[in-house]
Amino acid sequence: MDCHLDPTLDMEAWAAQLVAPLAGGRFPLSVSLELTSRCNLNCAHCYINQPANDPVARQRELTTAQVKRVIDDMAAAGVLFLTLTGGEPLLRPDFAEIYTYARQKGLLVILFTNGTLLSDEILRLLIDIRPYSIDISIYGATAPVFERVTRHPGSYARCYRAIEQILEAGLPLSLKSELMTLNAHELEPMKAIAESLGVKFRYDGLLWPRIDGKDKFPRAVQLPLETLVDFDSQDTDRADAVIDELERLKDLKTRDARVFSCGAGLRNFHVDSEGRMSICIMVRQPAYNLLEMPLIEAWEALDKLRQMKRNTVSKCQSCTTNILCSHCPGWSLAVHHDFESVVEFTCEHGLLRSKNAIDIKNRQMMEVIENYE
Repeated sequence: MDCHLDPTLDMEAWAAQLVAPLAGGRFPLSVSLELTSRCNLNCAHCYINQPANDPVARQRELTTAQVKRVIDDMAAAGVLFLTLTGGEPLLRPDFAEIYTYARQKGLLVILFTNGTLLSDEILRLLIDIRPYSIDISIYGATAPVFERVTRHPGSYARCYRAIEQILEAGLPLSLKSELMTLNAHELEPMKAIAESLGVKFRYDGLLWPRIDGKDKFPRAVQLPLETLVDFDSQDTDRADAVIDELERLKDLKTRDARVFSCGAGLRNFHVDSEGRMSICIMVRQPAYNLLEMPLIEAWEALDKLRQMKRNTVSKCQSCTTNILCSHCPGWSLAVHHDFESVVEFTCEHGLLRSKNAIDIKNRQMMEVIENYE
């Protein structure tokens, strides 16, 4: 008799049960692996995409054999979840071989893709050897808006065709989007599309600087912070989430003394397309070459980074917005080339978001009182 996961078991609940025995301890459970920094699209906001045919970027990528070696080391270290991302991972002609190898090693694979390169061959592979999940990015509900972001004619039709094929095949799918000046007006239609398809949809709008240093802020397409914060008020799920955070942090008086107070390097890490391991996808330094250094040694080195204490005197030390603030060492590194310098843009976002969360909570309390009366 075949053994199947209980279909009534929520995967997020299962994952929570999985890590519960760790009791807050470090363990390399999850990895994001960039198979390439190249992409067939040219999205206006993207922090990483190199041209699809860039010979320098292609030459620097790990070979098939090297990727397999890194996957071997991941499996030996106890990694369970592997996110294959890019760039666009389906650009690699050896994607099928890499994906199959990862699944054969027992890894639960999450595929991040724009969907436009989904072939019949890859679709059959995903049906035969199922991924844990597939995440497709959508950038609009209509072709003109979608392709204003991707700057690639025909990308809208190919993306939505891939979504149809994946759902027809019964594969697990989630949709996501980055909101910007070019597409924010189509947020509600995008949410409606996801709802009609019966899939989860998430979105963000705080755009990251490019990791190649070409654009510290994608200002041309970044939404005003006030507009971005308003999403927390307009979306019931987001409103409930920020209120939950206010409740969770209500007794917190000071910020964590550590530089890395987030979950980076606790149960996850990142590996770029050249085989360099770092604490997270947005903190690329320090990095450890997994072709020269055993993965488990690199993992232990990341723990030293997590223990690093704050040395810079700044307003962060007395700030209590914490998780409602998007500022992190990744932002400092991208803009100021250190781990602690304040990036005013994200600081302002956090303060606005915190104030808005308090306003949301107060409004909800007033509604409860009015309904009671």
